[in-house]
Amino acid sequence: MRFKLIVISLLFLLFAIIAVQNTISTELKFLFWAVQAPLIIMILVIFVLGLLIGLVFCSYHERKKKKEELENQKKKEEKDNLQSGTPLK
Repeated sequence: MRFKLIVISLLFLLFAIIAVQNTISTELKFLFWAVQAPLIIMILVIFVLGLLIGLVFCSYHERKKKKEELENQKKKEEKDNLQSGTPLK
């Protein structure tokens, strides 16, 4: 627990240093849209967007994997039932 607290404290300190050093206002252009904000805000927004996109894709992959496992288990049970001569329910 103490190690975890130290790591979290160091990461927070690192973030605070980055935030203090990157307060300059910057313009971000995307197609016909432009936003002007402090650099640290842009970094945070882009980080959060990347995190959310990663979570969405990861959860999609996990659901797909569980569905395939259930289908494989069902096929195995059907195969076992046919081999043992037990009728399907």
